[in-house]
Formats: sequence, structure tokens, C-alpha cells
Amino acid sequence: MFYKRIELRPKIQGIQIDSQMQKLFWHFLYALDCNGQILKYYKVIQEENVVLCATAPKEDSLDEKYDSVYVREDREKISELFSICVKDCGKDLGSNEYCECEKRGAMEMRTFFQDADSPFTCCDCGNPVALYELPKPKGAEDFLCVRLWRQDYCAIDLLWGNSFDDRYAGRQCTEPDSPLSRQGRIIAQYVADGLGYPVYYHLASDCGSGEKGQTHTCPVCGQKMRRRKMGENEIDVCDECKLSYDAN
Repeated sequence: MFYKRIELRPKIQGIQIDSQMQKLFWHFLYALDCNGQILKYYKVIQEENVVLCATAPKEDSLDEKYDSVYVREDREKISELFSICVKDCGKDLGSNEYCECEKRGAMEMRTFFQDADSPFTCCDCGNPVALYELPKPKGAEDFLCVRLWRQDYCAIDLLWGNSFDDRYAGRQCTEPDSPLSRQGRIIAQYVADGLGYPVYYHLASDCGSGEKGQTHTCPVCGQKMRRRKMGENEIDVCDECKLSYDAN
């Protein structure tokens, strides 16, 4: 939620910013996005220097210690020609506060069509968790698969919200065995295996919903779910199947 201004100051006087350099700047931002170090809606601006503008989850998110192999490669290429200077421009009020918990008991994986934040939420404080703080999915060098899942979910959620193809879009978001849910549950399990605590996959309420005030029934195992606090809200969770719903 910190708005960052990344100034690239040329080391060579009169250097020309050609199309290849522009592609490198955009790829650098894309790599930072895929690693969770910045959020989407970033920009490249030509001033006296080249300026990359982006929102970072935390004040130190652009520290090199968090770099993925792809971010590191692009940073090294840019550093050959430019000095990289990061400036804080204040808080981005369009983003949430991020989790600062020293220990977490569980997380929930969820998103929606306008969401730009991490899809992982701490079940203790209720705030999103920066991706680069989490173990990477199996065989991955960054969180591209998470980014692609969120992109797919947001597109389907938008269709559902606008009443396009309600039956198909609704199934993707509400059923635990839909292609979208299966993909998300695999990612959630990989992350949970690396953390050693549960990561619940959120289902939109439809399948398994119950009466107001009553906990949901798990759509997979059929057991009554457990209600738990998540920040200022409550969710129903199945500890066996690692699924969650908003509390009724």
C-alpha cells in the first residue's frame, strides 16, 4: 500500500531510450508483479529520467532480498545503464494494510473482480499477506501461477456479477471441483505444505450455504464446518477439506 517512484538515472550521458529498453522496463515491472513485490496498475513515465510508478504491499517490498530470479536478472540488466533510486510517495489509499503478524495460525485464499491485493489473507488479523513472504508453489521461481489464477478468477467473477453465463460462471466460483477451484486448491495446498499451517480455499456462498446464523456444511465431506474469527469478520472453515465460506 506504499506508492513507489522508481527513478532510473542514466549512467551514460545522452543515452537513447529505445524500444528494447522500454520492453526491459515493462518486463522488470511485470517480474516484480509476478513475485508480489508490487501490485498491478503500474506505469512507465518518461521525464528527465525514466520513472516507474507502482504500489508496493509494504515499505520494504522492493528490497533486493525479496527478488525472484527474474527480478534479479532484470535489475542487473537495468543497473548496467541506469542507477536505480526508489522514492516513497506516501500511502496508496486504494490498497489494504498488509499483515504484520509475527506468527499466523491460518490463511484464506480468495479474491474478487476488482481486487489488486494478494489473494492470501491472514486469518488472525484479516489483512492480505505479501506473496514474497510465502513459499513459492512447487517448481516455481515466482508467483506467476497465483497471478494467472487471480486473473482468471477476476474475469469469471466479473462475468457472474454482470449476469453473463450465470450457470457456468457461478459453478466456477461456488463448486469445489470446478476447474477454477481445483487450480486454486492445488496452489493453496502447495503454499500450506511449505508453511505448516492451513490455507483455506474460499468458495462463494451457494453450494453448502445454510440458514442465517448457522454454520455451513462442507460440500466435500458433508461435515458441519467450524466458525472462526478472521480480523473483524467471521468465516466457516472445514479443517479436513481446507475450504471456507463467509459466515451467514
